[in-house]
Amino acid sequence: MSSIRNFNNTLFRLYENYVGEQESKKDVYGYWLFVLGFVVGLVAVVIYAVNYGAVEPGTPTERFISKVVGIVGSVGVTVMLFGLVLMLPVRRRAIYASVVGLVITFAGIASFGIAYPYHWRLDSPAGDDYTLHVIALYTIGIGIIAGVTALIPVITGRKGKYVAEEGATEDPDILTGDALDGAQFAVFRDENGDWKWHILHLEALAASEESALTRPEAEEDIDIVKSQIGSAGLMELTTSAFRLYETLDGQWEWTLVRDDGSVVARCGDAFDSRDGAEESVSFLKDQGPVAGVIEIDDAAFNYYQSRDRWHWQLLDGDREPLAVSPTGYSSKADAKAGASTFVDNFEDARVLAMEHVAIELVDESDGWYWRFVGTDDEEIGRSEDAFDSRRDAEEAVESLLEEFDDVAVTVSGEATYELYNVGQEWNWRLVGYDEQIVARNPEGVDSYEEIERTTDKFATNVEDADVFEIEGALYERYKVDDHWRWRLVDEDRDIVAASTEPHETAEDAADAIERMQNQASEAELIEFENSAFQVYEADTGEWRWRLIDEDGNVLADSGAEHASKGEAAEAMMTLKEQAPDAELLEIETAAFELFVDDGEWGWRLIDDGGKLIAEDPNSHPNRQAAKQAMDQLVENIDTESRTMERAAFQTYVDDEWFWRFVLPDGTVVAESEESAPTRNEIVDGIDRVRDAAANADRSRIGDLFVQLAGSDAWHWRLLDRDRSIVAASEVSYDSRDAVETAINDLLAAAPDAPVFHVENALIRLTNGDGWTWDLVDQDRDVLATSGTTVDDESDAMDTVEEIRRRAPAAGQVDFDVASFEFVSDDDGWTWRLIDEDGQVVARCIESFETMDEARTSLESIRDVIPKASILEIDGVSFELHYDDEGWIWQLVDEHGEPMSESTKTYESRTEARDAMTNVKVHAPDGWVEFTE
Repeated sequence: MSSIRNFNNTLFRLYENYVGEQESKKDVYGYWLFVLGFVVGLVAVVIYAVNYGAVEPGTPTERFISKVVGIVGSVGVTVMLFGLVLMLPVRRRAIYASVVGLVITFAGIASFGIAYPYHWRLDSPAGDDYTLHVIALYTIGIGIIAGVTALIPVITGRKGKYVAEEGATEDPDILTGDALDGAQFAVFRDENGDWKWHILHLEALAASEESALTRPEAEEDIDIVKSQIGSAGLMELTTSAFRLYETLDGQWEWTLVRDDGSVVARCGDAFDSRDGAEESVSFLKDQGPVAGVIEIDDAAFNYYQSRDRWHWQLLDGDREPLAVSPTGYSSKADAKAGASTFVDNFEDARVLAMEHVAIELVDESDGWYWRFVGTDDEEIGRSEDAFDSRRDAEEAVESLLEEFDDVAVTVSGEATYELYNVGQEWNWRLVGYDEQIVARNPEGVDSYEEIERTTDKFATNVEDADVFEIEGALYERYKVDDHWRWRLVDEDRDIVAASTEPHETAEDAADAIERMQNQASEAELIEFENSAFQVYEADTGEWRWRLIDEDGNVLADSGAEHASKGEAAEAMMTLKEQAPDAELLEIETAAFELFVDDGEWGWRLIDDGGKLIAEDPNSHPNRQAAKQAMDQLVENIDTESRTMERAAFQTYVDDEWFWRFVLPDGTVVAESEESAPTRNEIVDGIDRVRDAAANADRSRIGDLFVQLAGSDAWHWRLLDRDRSIVAASEVSYDSRDAVETAINDLLAAAPDAPVFHVENALIRLTNGDGWTWDLVDQDRDVLATSGTTVDDESDAMDTVEEIRRRAPAAGQVDFDVASFEFVSDDDGWTWRLIDEDGQVVARCIESFETMDEARTSLESIRDVIPKASILEIDGVSFELHYDDEGWIWQLVDEHGEPMSESTKTYESRTEARDAMTNVKVHAPDGWVEFTE
């Protein structure tokens, strides 16, 4: 509603600034409608000009533009013509007729929007032509509006009588509001017809309280004042009186006036009914003459009863509460005991500033705990375990806060890879949907980047991984660098044997395994005490020889190939003369050889052609261990083989069943966390691991991390690196967003949170809409609360120190049924009457330089109150008031709203009353003159 009024005011101001003074509201509205119509019409012209020639005639676009131009242009012309009617001096009946024409015209415009183009002209596509109907309707409306315009001379006559007379003199300053007094020459004819003049003294005696938007409204306000000012009721008062009146918003108030009409006091609050105002007046008449005066020098306790409960307040010298009781007491004695407890505990209590969160150390029956507490003293969360001493709990908090700068947040029920370091090694574990660890890495790595790659390998390959089992041993064919190799592994994934050369395909690797199996099944173990010569046939069919020492090491080899075994033997014999103790071995079948290299033993399998086809991938400390490894190959020589084309789960048993996750190259990147009693159960568990591993998030955790949990109600837990609960929330949250916001706020505020313990009592400063304090004891019971709110922490600390100083020496005041008190403000001292609940019943409207002057005023009013009658205002009346500079008068209506007031202040009440009397006598017959 206010925005509409502001817009209306803007229209009138613009009109007055750029057009001139309006004679009526319709002048202003007519002018702006004329401007609006012109602008709308101009828009239609611009639309037509912009699109002329740019759109092909007869197209849907051209028809649409034509419709828009027709509608907008018609509306502009209509509005402009109606505005012109309003600007002309037409009678009210003519305006009504124009409104009818306006409605008919808009109906014609709307009909055009419906009919065009499909029902327009005889060649319209639809066949129904409404052209004449629409034009006729629009023409009738325009005709009515235009007819009013054409009949103006007949209806109103000449307009010249409305034009101001030229050559008028300028208005004096007093008439334009630029001065409060002045002089004027009044020229007139006497009884003989001769000219005479008088000098008139003009003085502005009164001013309007509110401004009028238009001249007619100002005239209306003046008429109301002129008609009522003569009957205004000041002069009829013969004694002091309480004047009751109903305000514009329907509430009742009263003022106390002396017999000369000056107002000396008014009610403290408005009332909903006349009865309430009368009860307030009766209370003042009964208690005012006998009520005591409350004076507080520094501070004092006040005890009062409300709703059958007793309360206490610590008041300062201005009766402002410094501290109040947090609750009611059953008796006044209990309230006094509560105030005494407050004084005893407040002086030595520690001050704790809690802007966000604090950490409290609490002593309970099973030990010491720490807990997070909020500004409202709500326990947010607490430690899971108890500590033996307060110092232990404090040290735990100190070490805890050091880790709060970088705390990860996970969500219970969502699968997560938790990456953490132990010492210098990084590890990961996979936590499933049920919060159980389902997998972890088998051994730590050196860097975080490497442990990330390990989890990536597991997550990438887990969905398509097979499940297999090794019984004894198994040949595995695998691909490395685009070549295939094979290995024989046992169920512990120890490699028993491995290929010595790459193969092009998996089938080639399988053939190599088969060839090795065939050779190994016939191979004998060659053991010799001295060096030996071997003669063997190479793959190409050529014969060669070599010299092997007793450890199986090749000492010499033939430098050439020989066509026959005999030629090789003859060549060998030449060297044998140099090693007469060496044996002569003829290789006719495959053989296992045991050898030593740098003190470590191993075995190798040589086929019947002397070619190395398998070797021990491990080294052993002695000959016997190497032979045992060779025997393991022999025992498992005929085992099955499988192709390792992708990663796989290998199940194995060790009292119970486990699994490990093996990449094609044989690397184990994950293993089960828990076992199962049967293979079926471990395999069923693998299916659950697949889903969790493939969809799990990844979180880097430190010594501490936070876990959120919930569905309808959410909580949080603080866990250590081993997933042991350090602390848990004690409150619940409605949503995940709410608990995330709460934990983020807690993590941000906790490093700077104060750590405290309540010995006897604690003064807790909190910041809500402002800083307040509470005094709480060890059981968190509130002993006292602040009576005021301050803007910053330093002001709150100052208030606390002020109370520490004042409370021990505070006396006691009792508010009886009614009491007077003196208060001071920027204007000076004044007095007011309060009831036993501290509510203001009456207040003095005058201000005094000193409290003694206010006291003198109060004593004089005590004599006025009993004699004052009760009058209900049912019309306008005069009131005399005293402000900082002197006495003024006001003319108020029946609702107590000011209609006019004196233009200046007077030194005495008598002068103000005389000026008011002059207005009362002469204003009803005063002339009205308007100036620019």
